[in-house]
Amino acid sequence: MVCVGTFDGVHRGHQAILAEGKVRADAFGLPLWALCFHPHPKTIVAPDDAPLLLTEPSERQALLGAYGADGVLMMHFDATLARTSAEDFAQSVLIDQLRARAVVVGMDFGFGRGRRGSAAFLREWGKNAGVEIVVVDLVRSNTDDDGKTISSNVIRNALINNDFGLSGELLGHPFPVSGQTEPGAGRGRKYGYPTWNLALSDSKLPPPVGVYAAMTARSTPRPAMVYYGSRPTFGDRKALLEVHVLEGDEQDRTPREAIEAVWLCEYVRAERRFEGGADLARQLADDARAVRRRLSLSDIVRNP
Repeated sequence: MVCVGTFDGVHRGHQAILAEGKVRADAFGLPLWALCFHPHPKTIVAPDDAPLLLTEPSERQALLGAYGADGVLMMHFDATLARTSAEDFAQSVLIDQLRARAVVVGMDFGFGRGRRGSAAFLREWGKNAGVEIVVVDLVRSNTDDDGKTISSNVIRNALINNDFGLSGELLGHPFPVSGQTEPGAGRGRKYGYPTWNLALSDSKLPPPVGVYAAMTARSTPRPAMVYYGSRPTFGDRKALLEVHVLEGDEQDRTPREAIEAVWLCEYVRAERRFEGGADLARQLADDARAVRRRLSLSDIVRNP
């Protein structure tokens, strides 16, 4: 049983595909596989139009598993795969590799050279191959009267515009951010707010600079105050994600893994430059109170 898509963000539209796949997988008594691609296909076929990612591969894999996939096959998308015909892809991947009994896709899914592998193509191919094809309708937002179709592009625009209420509703979960931990200058510890710092990948959509209410993605999630930016008060230039865990002892607040992740739930305030450490410390105390208040009221702090 296979669900196929790019699945960037694993948003509510993608979750509908996974849910439909899970129903059929359970009926067949088979595992549910999610087949997706990295890098984003547009980086190869339309590089000038390639988007920054909502989810890095590790984030996407974790989310697909959280929403029902028993396994994830992330295919490397390159020029050879882009040239592969829809017929050859369906035969070599869906039949020969995955031995699919059923395939679930979204209505707007396309694959193969020139995106010839549409939902209509799959339906006809499935009849000849003896594979059940399930096409899931597009999911629409219920946040306004327009009922916009949920898509990764709509979510990107919401995040860029600091509309984390909308992005959380469309994603069905807070925005995940992960990266490689880096040593910092130790300023946060000096002011009573020790942080661990993440350098984001160049392929990841960065959040707007500022302070966030967030949750860590440890086995026991904890509330966190997060800042993304380049620390203009101190004349730094490199943008990092600085994470201060609000609960737990000192050991809990220090990352032991090489890579960590957080879920950004709400945007709290914009970045600003302070006159000195005392002003910054007072603002950090205000920020911590605001973050605790926001998280206590938020209905999107649940990690999937």
